[in-house]
Amino acid sequence: MSDWIDFSAQEVSVGTGSLPLSIATGTEILLTSIFLPIADHQTRINGYATIGWETPLLQNTQHINMIFRIRRGGFTSAHKLICWVVDSVSLGHDVPILTIDKTLSLQFTDLPSSENIGTYQQYCLTAELAGTGMATISGPVTLIGGTFNL
Repeated sequence: MSDWIDFSAQEVSVGTGSLPLSIATGTEILLTSIFLPIADHQTRINGYATIGWETPLLQNTQHINMIFRIRRGGFTSAHKLICWVVDSVSLGHDVPILTIDKTLSLQFTDLPSSENIGTYQQYCLTAELAGTGMATISGPVTLIGGTFNL
């Protein structure tokens, strides 16, 4: 049986904070983060994130790729990558809309290393636009995590 230790959540609602947020190609940006305690060597992390994003209909771009990542300890490529997922939009030639709205959900787990015992670890949700095109994080953006012992 598992024992819950702690829980943390961050949500940025549509139209609040920095939303909507335009994403530049090739730059990984921080969307939000949480801090969770690492009590001992049996501590496990479970988490969940949702991200609302959109892309405008563009004449010359037919495929948009967004990369969403969960990192431990910070939000740059130097920090531990826990999980990542690519969400895509393929645009046809006769799409009769001005924007395409998407919502991505992801789950993650982590087994922190023994060097992190007794500390609080930051878990960061990031986004990056890969390739060409334009994208906007429209929200909501939610990051939820919990620590438990086995």
